This record gives sequence, structure tokens and C-alpha cells, in this order.
Amino acid sequence: MPLSVSARLGPYEILAPLGAGGMGEVYRARDTRLDRQVAVKVLSGKHAGSPEAVSRFEREAKAIAALSHPNILALHDFGEADGTFYVVTELLEGETLRSRLTLGALPARKAVEYALQLAHGLAAAHEKGIVHRDLKPDNIFLGKAGPLKILDFGLARHDPPVADGEGSHSPTIARVTDAGTVLGTVGYMSPEQVRGRAADHRSDIFSFGCVLYEMLSGRRAFRADSAVETMAAIAREEPAELSEVALALPPGLARIVRHCLEKDPEERFQSARDLGFDLLSLSSDSASGRTPVPAPRARARWPAAVLAALSVAGAFALGRLTAPRPAGALRATFAQLTDEPGVEGSPRLSPDGGSLLYVSEAAGNSDIYLLRVGGHNPLNLTKACDKEDTAPAFSPDGAQIAYRSECDGGGIFTMGSTGESLRRVTDFGHDPSWSPDGHEIAVAEERVSDPYHRYQVSALWAVKVTDGSKRLLTKGDAVQPSWSPHGHRIAFWHARDERASQRDLATVPASGSSDESAVAAATDDAAVDWSPAWSSDGRHLYFASDRGGTMNLWRVAIDETTGRVLRQPEPLTTPSLAAERPSLSRDGRLVAYASASLRSSLQRVAFDERRGVATGAPTEIWSSSGMLGEPDATATGTGSSCVTRPDRWRIWLPSGPTAAATGA
Repeated sequence: MPLSVSARLGPYEILAPLGAGGMGEVYRARDTRLDRQVAVKVLSGKHAGSPEAVSRFEREAKAIAALSHPNILALHDFGEADGTFYVVTELLEGETLRSRLTLGALPARKAVEYALQLAHGLAAAHEKGIVHRDLKPDNIFLGKAGPLKILDFGLARHDPPVADGEGSHSPTIARVTDAGTVLGTVGYMSPEQVRGRAADHRSDIFSFGCVLYEMLSGRRAFRADSAVETMAAIAREEPAELSEVALALPPGLARIVRHCLEKDPEERFQSARDLGFDLLSLSSDSASGRTPVPAPRARARWPAAVLAALSVAGAFALGRLTAPRPAGALRATFAQLTDEPGVEGSPRLSPDGGSLLYVSEAAGNSDIYLLRVGGHNPLNLTKACDKEDTAPAFSPDGAQIAYRSECDGGGIFTMGSTGESLRRVTDFGHDPSWSPDGHEIAVAEERVSDPYHRYQVSALWAVKVTDGSKRLLTKGDAVQPSWSPHGHRIAFWHARDERASQRDLATVPASGSSDESAVAAATDDAAVDWSPAWSSDGRHLYFASDRGGTMNLWRVAIDETTGRVLRQPEPLTTPSLAAERPSLSRDGRLVAYASASLRSSLQRVAFDERRGVATGAPTEIWSSSGMLGEPDATATGTGSSCVTRPDRWRIWLPSGPTAAATGA
């Protein structure tokens, strides 16, 4: 029986129905303890008294609870009240991908944007040993002001397999026995699911290919007059070539889809992480105007692997350059701060310039580290949380650190400068920036990792540190806020519209304004500008930009009170292939930045296909400062394959106003 408005399930007050599915209903509700709106899903009808349905319901809750990722629906609670079982999740505003596809195919760029987010979410699930097994447009949600979310882990499992009951809105085959099992949604199942064979994470990659095919073409990859015929097509037939049903696709995109839809799991992408890497390579090439070269499909049983590493964070010393001067490269010297394996990023200098915060996955997940400038023993400040911790920021007095954490449902947290006195300020927000008096923190609704590919509208909010109360700062799109040193304005960057690649800097009064005329443009041209950071005197905005041909550091002279631009941007050239996320010390002498130092090498190794082992040491046959595509792993007499090895990220630091360094 449906719940009535004002009914209570434990601490949750029902506000309105949101929809119904095969196993239950979903309601908008209010969490009376935290005074926030949530979504409550309840078992209903015959399922409410079914032990199998309750077991599956609980299994879905446990699957989601094991995950914490921006692209996976967040779970808050699971419980039972008066015989009614329910799960409580974050409340999403937007529509499912299925609803969006009723309007037809998506633009290729939008489809790749969604596909990247989907790949990231799947990778997080797979790395926790969770296989979704029912990926389809109905289970993918497109938020109005947030990232794509993967829904409905009702068919998900950890190894070993567990029994399943009924399914979803689309025709689903229920699991019957452990042997010869067939489950999933007709039209999106993998060939191994159709045949009732064991389905691992590569089955999700096949379903991913079906979804991406549909986003690009507006039609399903496999669809016949009956469920049985559709399943037969999945097992034996190839879908129509994308070039025949979708126009103007970026080169290489159809190859990625074909690689996902291989009948043999061994021939598909072997991980969602690799799939996301190929999509990112493709989208980066498209955004920069480069044409990627399609790579031949590997034919050896041992898959060829292509890896790339982004650089570590870096810092350099910088003289105070505040007087007007002719345009030209600013002078600085550079010194490396970190040299650990893996990616290090999001550097933030302490006000006195003596310490550096950065994010690293050295401990297995994203943690925040504290390092004395010139030191060699970083301190992990967030190791107690086994979920992502990102975007650290020192308070103006250096005594506190604000950051984004996915622990306890996610939000903005603060802690002491060495990790003590942890508390959550708010349950939303990304990229915190402190007000000069330390009373408020500006946050964006959306997380940003790539300036080229983001289309969700993100507002800015100011949150009081003491009680978490918030006020709206911007009405239009805005991300990565930076509060000016005297408190007058807040800088940010924004996407001009969904179709354009233009990314510009702007400022808004710190008091906030819903009037678009109060927003002052700091840059307005075809370049991609992002990662703004104020100088200590408030006379310049430092930022990352590709206006010089590569992503590097620039600054623009600006009036902090009005936001009026005083001079054209001038470059600060760094010895890096790419530089981003600048952070300045209070005296303006030091600025830290993340340095992307990408290098790949192609190597050959003798390989025995029969035994599945390498029979010699790898030898390098090619190296590049760019990104290498999939190598051709052609079997020869004894078998051969190729793999790549990347160099590592590194952090750099300059130490005085001398001639700019040019070496890497």
C-alpha cells in the first residue's frame, strides 16, 4: 500500500511520491534529524513479505554502502519500520538517461562526457569487487546540477554469486540457478550473460558499450521483435556500424564502442579504468584539435596495455611582481618538491609558505598529505578515512584545513593543521576557499577534474564554518572559487554554454548576487582558463590557461574591489608540459602548482601464448612525451606483445626572481 504524505518511517517524514518500479516505490522525504531532503525507497506489494525480495533489497543497500564515489548514488541509511523495509539515498534532481534518449541521440561531445563519468563510477565499483550486471539507460541518472549517477545495484554481486529475484522497468531475466544462470536486461546483457555463463566486470563493459552506442546513435545496439531474438543477436550478430547511423563522430570513438562490444570478454577492455583512459585520450585530443590515430585491436591473449601518468604537484619561488610592466614571461626559478610514485595534485601552500598540502593515492585511495617545503617525510592527515579526501585549503591563519571528503555521506570537513579536531561543516560542496576572516567557506556544487569536458551548471555557496548555514553567491555556472585577500570578491571560472569550449574567469561580489550584471569578466576569449588564485595583495589573478598553446600559468591584473581588468594577461612560463592549480603564499614569494609531466614508452617482450607467460625482459622500441595509443600485439613465432610504461608526476618549486628555467 502506497505511503501517504506526512507518514513516518523512523526519522523520515514522507513529503511526496517520486515514482514506482517493479519492487517498490520511491518518495521524497525529510530527514527530521538533519533537516535535509532525501529519497526513500520502500518494498511494496507482494515483495514486502518475500524473504527473497528483502534479501535482494538488503544486498542492494550493502552494495551501494560499500561504494563512495561522485558517480554512484550515495546511500544514507537502511532500516525497517512496522514491517516496511526501506533504503535512504541522496535526493537527485534531473532525469534518467532513458528519459533523455527519448529526444534522440546525444551530441558526440556530450555522450563522451557522460561516458567518462560512467567509466569512473564503474571503475570504483569494480575495484571494490562489485559487478553491476544490469547497466542500462534506466539506471543512469543525469543530474541538473551535479554529476552523472549510477543507480540500482539490485543485481550487483560480490564474488561468489548470490541469488537474484525480480528486476527493473525493462524486461529482465531473473536468476534461477547457480549453473546456467541468465540475468540482466534484454538488449544490454553481455553474450556471457545470455549464455548463462559467469559474468565478471567485463560484462559491465559490454553493457557500457550498448549504452554508449545508444547515446551516439539514438537506437539500441541490439533489438529484435522478441526477447529471445534479441538475446540471439547479442550472442551472434554485430550491431550496425556507428558510421552508418550516427554522423560526424570523432575519429576513434566508434573503435572504442566496438572494443566494448567484443563477443569474447578477453577481447574487450580489461578494466573500466583503461576504458576511461581511452575516452579521456580521445576527448583531450578532440578538445585540443588533434586527430587521434585509431589503434589496431590487440590479437594476443595477453592484452597490450597503455598507461599514462600525470605529474605531481610542484612549487616555485616568485618575486613580487606587482608594478605595471610590458607583457612577457615573468621570471622565476624552480625547484622540485615531491617525487613519489603515482599522481600527486591539488597543492595548497600554507600562508607562511613553509608547508604544502597535496592529494595523493600513495596509500590506496585519495588522501591529504602535509609536507614541509624542502622536507622529505609527508604526513598523511586523512588516513583514518578509507574513502576519497580531496581539495585541501589552509585557513587564513594556517591553523585549520578545509577539504572535501566522501566519508560519512560526503561534504566539506575541517580539521586542525596536523589532522586533529575533525568535523563536518556541510554535506555538499567541492573546492573550498576560506574568507579572509575565516568565518565562511566558499564552495562549488560541482567537482572539477578536467576543464575541457564539463557541462553541468554549478552554483557557488558561502557556508558559515560555525553552524553550516549557507547563502547563495551565484545564479549562473561557477566552479573552483577563490576568495580575494581583502574579502571584496570571489573569483571562479565557468563554461559559457553547453556547446562551446570557451572557459573563462570571472568574479562576483562576496556578498553574492543573483543579478548576472554583478558578475565581472576577468577573461573573455577562446582560450580555456581555469584554476584561479588571487595574489596576496589582491592585484592579480593567477590561473592556468592553454592560451599559449600548452596548459601553463598566467596572471591578469585586476581591481579587487570592482573586478575590472587593468591589463591583458601575461604568462608565467614553467618547465612543465602542463601546469595547473596555482596556490600562492601570503607574501607572494612562492606559488605551488601541479605539473603534468606525461611520458609514455612502447616496449616489446617475448611471450609464450600457450603458457601465458613472458619469456624475456621488455625492451623499449619507442618513447614519447605524449600519449601512446593501443599497440598492435601481433603474435609471431613465440608470441609477442607490447606494453607501455609512464614516467611519474613530479612537483616543482622556484626559489627566487632569476631567469626562468627551461629544462624539465
